[in-house]
Amino acid sequence: MTNVAVVGLGIMGRGMADNLLKHGHQVTVWNRTAGRTRDLVEGGATRAETPAEAAARADVVFEVTANDESSREVWLGPDGIVAGARPGTVLISSATLSVSWVEELAAECARRGLAFFDMPVTGGSAGAQSGNLVMLAGGDQAGLAALEPVLGAIARDVRHFGPVGAGTRFKLVLNALQAIHLAAFGEAVKLAAAAGLDVEQVGAALVDRPGGVITQLAWQSFGTPPEPINFSAEWALKDLSYAARMSEQVHYPILDGVLSVFSDAVAQGRGHEDWSTVNKA
Repeated sequence: MTNVAVVGLGIMGRGMADNLLKHGHQVTVWNRTAGRTRDLVEGGATRAETPAEAAARADVVFEVTANDESSREVWLGPDGIVAGARPGTVLISSATLSVSWVEELAAECARRGLAFFDMPVTGGSAGAQSGNLVMLAGGDQAGLAALEPVLGAIARDVRHFGPVGAGTRFKLVLNALQAIHLAAFGEAVKLAAAAGLDVEQVGAALVDRPGGVITQLAWQSFGTPPEPINFSAEWALKDLSYAARMSEQVHYPILDGVLSVFSDAVAQGRGHEDWSTVNKA
């Protein structure tokens, strides 16, 4: 049994906290909107008043917030995680953030002698709820072994990509490719409709070839958006922006085009819809 804190209870953080409880860990939770902690507290978690208090109670801390701004606040604010963390506490960011911010945060943790991993997750809401996430890790590979009892409660796999920042780099590459696939699927269906084909037949055939998980997701959500959503268009746009900034020396015409597609969806008021909203004709 390990004392674990989860800071940020969105789709992913809530599922992680729930599965940690189910596996017998002592869990402390914090969320900006305190009401979102109620059912977890009823299930055995302890609610902290600040991220610092959550960190002070924990041997392992997961941060799962929305973006660089919210992440910076919960890590380095006066009542932030770093202020409360004890020597020996393992600090993990499982949010999808920019590489520049992750590296800045890692440097601050190193300066204070605190172990830090960037470990964004993939698997969507279903993976979070079932404990079948995939953790995309950057940091000291040897240190991952000691985390197996905790990570095993929330993930089916932990993939190590290199030093701190490598997990974030891969997650941005992954989300960029998935967003491109979603947008391309929507365009393919529009092309089929314009050519006079039966959209239902086309969608079913595309799931078979080229197929793949993201094609299945795109088709399943084409007529009926998932509930709860897997990932919002707003956060997809955020991740695409972070990906484009990762190496500005290279030209990414397809990424730029998909950025524009998601930007238009958000500007049209569809930012809080599932990211498959870009498939709408």
